[in-house]
Amino acid sequence: MKKSANLAPEFVLVVDDEPSVCTVLSFVVQREGAVPLVASNAATAKQLAERHDFACALIDKNLPGESGLELLSWLRQKQPECNALIVTAYGNVDSVVEALRLGAFDYLLKPFEVDALAHRLRLALEQRRMRQESTRMQAMLVQADRLASLGLLAAGVVHEVNTPLAYILSNLDWLDEELPALREELTRYMRWREPIPLTGSLAERLEEVEATLRDIREGAERMRDIARDVRAFARGSNDENMLVDLREVLEAALKMASVHSRYRARVVRDYQEVPLVRANEARLAQVFLNLVVNASQAIPEGDTEKHTIRVRLWTGPEGEALAEVADTGKGIAPEHLKHLFEPFFTTRTAGEGTGLGLFICRSIVESFNGSISVESHPGLGTTFRLCLPPHVETARDGARPAPPEAAQSGSRKSLTGPLPSPEVR
Repeated sequence: MKKSANLAPEFVLVVDDEPSVCTVLSFVVQREGAVPLVASNAATAKQLAERHDFACALIDKNLPGESGLELLSWLRQKQPECNALIVTAYGNVDSVVEALRLGAFDYLLKPFEVDALAHRLRLALEQRRMRQESTRMQAMLVQADRLASLGLLAAGVVHEVNTPLAYILSNLDWLDEELPALREELTRYMRWREPIPLTGSLAERLEEVEATLRDIREGAERMRDIARDVRAFARGSNDENMLVDLREVLEAALKMASVHSRYRARVVRDYQEVPLVRANEARLAQVFLNLVVNASQAIPEGDTEKHTIRVRLWTGPEGEALAEVADTGKGIAPEHLKHLFEPFFTTRTAGEGTGLGLFICRSIVESFNGSISVESHPGLGTTFRLCLPPHVETARDGARPAPPEAAQSGSRKSLTGPLPSPEVR
């Protein structure tokens, strides 16, 4: 399948110290619709790789100076998405094994048939395009899940906005009636050049106006905060990773999910010191939002004193950042646990879920070199745990690990045992 003509050109690095071979290789690259960039040695090839992203590379094994395999090793670190093919006239089993170990896509011997080379280059280009398409589809799934979560939260968000909006409008109606009356009374005083007494009913009415204006400001600021939280969650992520404070991300998710949790359970916070992690803030918020909403939906409405959703943060024994979302809901059947992170697996009735939420959660966490696990006991509740590697510089500061008993994975003791000074809201 040829690349569509309206897409950006694909560059292929051609590295060989024989001009005649470079000419043939460049011809094959152009025939496959890509743009060849030629180098006669590894040093020149590295300069080209600093300026261009390569879809593929055709590298001679025996180059003057640095060898083709050394160049392959460097290129795999610099551009891991580049599919490299080693081309050589001096092949043996050991060099083939070494090239494949270093990440070569294929290994060809000179002299080669032009059609055979074209076929293998075509496969290399097509595989890279498929990887890019897979990455694009994964990003679309993540965004679709984010929008689905927003749809789930929409009714609650509307309620959250309507409450402050109602008293803003009510207070504005009152001000519409009160301000003309005050203006008439002040005009009467000025007309008779009498001093304006700021005592008695007039002073009280002015104080009411000021208090009403404060209420309006408070309601408007609350609506602004709600809109900001929704906008930050809904906007498409630019995939840029940064240093993230898990406490801030978890708090943002709890605020978004409060429309579901407040009628089902008390939220118990147990935040210990954790290192900063390098991740994407919006995507981590999506993970925590999914987990808290799932925890809320596992608990029936109406008995908030009986049930809890406990969120914990602490540092693991190796300096890793650990986060836990545990509920006292109905739990998950043992036969369902092993399928929980599979795409499209759901225990809900048709129309209530896509079965992509936890699959996407795991994909997001693993993209940050982390892991997610689950433990559940029917009738007792479920615990989800995230483990994320610390940022290197903050890890040197050494956030103090939690005691061993506090770091035990998802046991019933960790769900129901005493915690150090939790904050309940």
